[in-house]
Amino acid sequence: MLRRCYEQHKLIINIVFLVALTGMVFVYPFFQSHFRFTLGVPILAALLLYFHKLPILTTAVTSGLAVFLMRSMIYLPFGVSEFNAAVHHNLPAIMYYLVYGACFWAFNIRAYLQQVPMLLLLMSFTDILSNCIELWVRSELLSKNIETLLVTIITVGVIRSVIAILGYYALKQYRDFALAEDRLSRYAELTVLIAQLKAELYYLQKSSQDIENVMEQSYLLYQKLHSYPDGTVQEQAGQALSVARDIHEVKKDYYRVVSGIEKVLEPSAIEKGMRLSEIFFIIEQNTLRSTQQTGKQVALTMRYDYDFLTDKHYLIVSMLNNLITNAIEACPDHCVIEVEQISCGDLIKFVVVDRGNGIKASDYELIFQPGYSTKYCPITGKMSTGLGLAHVKNLAEYLQGGIDVHSTPGEYSAFTITLPLQSLSLENQ
Repeated sequence: MLRRCYEQHKLIINIVFLVALTGMVFVYPFFQSHFRFTLGVPILAALLLYFHKLPILTTAVTSGLAVFLMRSMIYLPFGVSEFNAAVHHNLPAIMYYLVYGACFWAFNIRAYLQQVPMLLLLMSFTDILSNCIELWVRSELLSKNIETLLVTIITVGVIRSVIAILGYYALKQYRDFALAEDRLSRYAELTVLIAQLKAELYYLQKSSQDIENVMEQSYLLYQKLHSYPDGTVQEQAGQALSVARDIHEVKKDYYRVVSGIEKVLEPSAIEKGMRLSEIFFIIEQNTLRSTQQTGKQVALTMRYDYDFLTDKHYLIVSMLNNLITNAIEACPDHCVIEVEQISCGDLIKFVVVDRGNGIKASDYELIFQPGYSTKYCPITGKMSTGLGLAHVKNLAEYLQGGIDVHSTPGEYSAFTITLPLQSLSLENQ
């Protein structure tokens, strides 16, 4: 029951607790008086401004009761008489929070968040009026020097209101910053995901062409068998025609799938071009997030000498992401992985270097073959698919380039993707 109540009113309870704690930070402005100025008021005001759905009167009055109880309860160990005196001295503070909440609600102060001068005026007036009411309840309003009293109350009211407004804008700025960070993280994740889908789409398109070729071969086989004059292979000819028809149906379904994925991945006008610096930033953020999830300590350095604009950003992300993932798996903890873009006339090179175990020269050709892998899951014993480097090789060839590797076993491995500048840069097409 208590847990359910806390979950329903968690925000109010936390704010009331915070106001009560900061309400213990106070100063006595007047000699021989129990009236005090506390830090809890600007905290309460800032939070009432920031949380628009927070009930004003309920929060303010509850905060006042919490402040009263906390100030009084600390005197309980000193005896009943001390506790009774503390209750008598602190009870008028509830009136301050009651009036403050009522004025805050009645003036609809939240409606002036975009009009800072009016916001400051109303909040200062609310604080000043609430202090005057509390002093009146304490019977101290007319017993003090009125000039000194008003100057003090007005000054503190304005200062606390300024602190509250600054606190509100600080919270708002922090929220905007957190949202921007979250959006950037999601954008990086989405870009990597689309890059992976784009790479798979390339293979689907390649397979579509293979299906088309097989269908043509099946139909040619049917025609050849059907042309035999003695009719001895008519049954086989019929089977070949049936295979050709079945492949044709598969081809239509395949084309529908490819067409649907292409429409989903069709880039917007903004996404049609991206600078290399943006691509590197996305890859860096994605790698940082991945290493944090796995707990592996890896330093990634990324350099480039030509910040070109490209519409092949998804393919670049897919290729480099594969190479970096392999490098992370090959490296021990606390290693450095270097990614560099180098311009060589009409060519663009991407070099990924890791300080892992290296690769034997006899394996240079094998590692780019589909299915070749030295990685396996120690729990299940299953080998990796061995498609990562084959992906990179095929994508590089799709962009009219290639990939090669240089390595010294036990020292380093360096993969170099070489691509024509014209196939990448929109500015050179």
